[in-house]
Amino acid sequence: MPTLPSRLMPNSLAMRIFLVLLLGILVAAALTFGLAQQDRREVIAHFHARENAQRIADLLRMLATLPPAQRRKAVDELNPAEWRAMPLAGCAGRPAPVLAQGLEERLGGRVTIEAALRLPPPEASPQHPPPRPPAVAVRGRFADGEPFCITHQGQRRPPPQIEQWRFPLNLALFVTLLALVCWLAVRLALRPLQRMAAAAAAFGRDLRHPPLPTSGPSEVWQAAQAFNVMQEQVREVMAERTQILAAVTHDLKTPLTRMRLRLEACTDPALREKLGGDLNAMQRLVDEGLELARSLESSEAAARLDVGALLASIADDAADAGQPVRYEGPTGVLADCRPNGLRRAIENLVDNALKYGQDAEIRLETTTDALHLRILDHGPGIAEANLADVLRPFVRLEASRSRESGGTGLGLTIASNLIAAQGGTLVLANRPEGGLEAHITLPRAG
Repeated sequence: MPTLPSRLMPNSLAMRIFLVLLLGILVAAALTFGLAQQDRREVIAHFHARENAQRIADLLRMLATLPPAQRRKAVDELNPAEWRAMPLAGCAGRPAPVLAQGLEERLGGRVTIEAALRLPPPEASPQHPPPRPPAVAVRGRFADGEPFCITHQGQRRPPPQIEQWRFPLNLALFVTLLALVCWLAVRLALRPLQRMAAAAAAFGRDLRHPPLPTSGPSEVWQAAQAFNVMQEQVREVMAERTQILAAVTHDLKTPLTRMRLRLEACTDPALREKLGGDLNAMQRLVDEGLELARSLESSEAAARLDVGALLASIADDAADAGQPVRYEGPTGVLADCRPNGLRRAIENLVDNALKYGQDAEIRLETTTDALHLRILDHGPGIAEANLADVLRPFVRLEASRSRESGGTGLGLTIASNLIAAQGGTLVLANRPEGGLEAHITLPRAG
């Protein structure tokens, strides 16, 4: 089955289905109209044949009552444009069975009908412009044996006076109503798909998103039920992974404590310093592992928060500690979020900016439906190919960002998880003037 090239098809599935439905119904309507017109022409032709049969039968009954010498004169006195007597030699044409049957029914044997014929259409002329009803000829014999051939040309009736604006108006109304019905059908059919897409997006931001309602047609509730089962399975897998991570990192604290106590008995200062550094690195890894587990499974309730005041507080606390952090933006901007999780995420991003960019600037911008938080630094930035990688766990790019080693590669991952739990997004980008920008988008309070 041929299909339209992809470049000619709209991107929207709703528009594709709408166009297919609309074109299909229009083609079906055109075919139906053509068939109806054909049936109409056949009915009109049948009606004309029956009407001609009645008029010719009336004439033949009248002629049958006249003497043979007066019959030709009687025909000549009729309207010559409608009735004529022809020589038998010129009485030829295509058979007209409906007319022959109608004459036999009406004459009842008083006149013998040998043939009923449909004559070729006459050429157009100023006196008789086309279209005209087809001419017919009847050949037969009267009861006294006299042969005859009489032609009958139906008169062209003037067409009824119909306002010319009605057809285009009716056609426009028909197409408009058809398009409206098709669009409503498409919207009704695709609404469950849109709900499922929105639920999938919300589930990607928050694992605790409520399940879809299992209602509607059988196909819809079956798809919703399958989606809810998948949701629950993903929750179970994520919960199991989080529990494993939390258990491992928590259980590592005990051997680390024992190793630190045993290190105190070490008499070699150089060895003690090296082992102490390794223990500190392991302790940081355990602490951030626990923080990562908590970021994946947050139980904090959402609350309405003044985001501007929170950002100003974070900047003031850092400035009081002697760190070059400043805030630029309004206060009194509200959002529904988890306050502690949002604070931890922003503090992680500020610490990352201070570590690799020497300073941090926090900005807040608002639009009609979203808040845009930007944490800016003046460091070396990140290679474009690695901007998405650094948000994954245990990815470290210290060689490109700092001469110092250290860190676990979990700070940005934790911040991304905490932002996602707020229903927001975190995107990293290099600034044109140098440095890195961490762009947080949060929905505004309704």
